[in-house]
Amino acid sequence: MGLTDKITGRAKQAAGDLLGDASTKREGRLEERKGEAKDQLAKEDERIEREEERAIAEKERAEAKADERIDAADERAQAKADEVADLERRT
Repeated sequence: MGLTDKITGRAKQAAGDLLGDASTKREGRLEERKGEAKDQLAKEDERIEREEERAIAEKERAEAKADERIDAADERAQAKADEVADLERRT
């Protein structure tokens, strides 16, 4: 992402050296640093995206597990309700 800024920055630094122009050289250093910062930002954005995807997957697994536990509890409760209903009919 910041490759263009880095290349332009280096070119300006070289031009500043050749021309003895400190402000052009300084501008080149700043532009190169801007390119590096853009690269770091892109890497951080990618890391955040991976973390978000991982969190979503973990959430989905946890929800599925909770649903399984709820279903199992419902089945046990229904079995007990059936047992109670059967006992009620018998007595």
